[in-house]
Amino acid sequence: MQFQFPRKWPLPAFAGALLLLIGCGVIWLKAEHEPMAARQVAEEFLVKLQAGDFRGAHELTLKNTLVGKTAQDLARVSQRQLCKVTRLASTSPFQSNGNRMRRRALGMEVEMPEVRVEFEGACLLGVTVRHTASGSWKVFNFASHAG
Repeated sequence: MQFQFPRKWPLPAFAGALLLLIGCGVIWLKAEHEPMAARQVAEEFLVKLQAGDFRGAHELTLKNTLVGKTAQDLARVSQRQLCKVTRLASTSPFQSNGNRMRRRALGMEVEMPEVRVEFEGACLLGVTVRHTASGSWKVFNFASHAG
């Protein structure tokens, strides 16, 4: 004897699965996109600064007056701004997965032009990275600040 589903089950099961799929899609679209590449540049920059590798850290910057036009300038700036950080606190501004899909569909630049990465430790330290025309992320500025 073979078991058979009643004929009325497929439609409710299909409707339930479709609602579940739509719900998961909406949750994903509203979820925050984590700017991993920008975050990695900020983290690598701080690791190099804390290790005293000012040349290596300077290669990750836009080489402006805020971070220093030379590695020696960066060393001087870091004496005023750098503190020991222990963890990443946040990134901003918020960008959802849906916003990225909308930008891509409209033919707009998908990446945010600027991302601020906040770290916590002995002080609060913000690292601002900018998306360059070549598609890479570079440190524009960094500074310790009050909470």
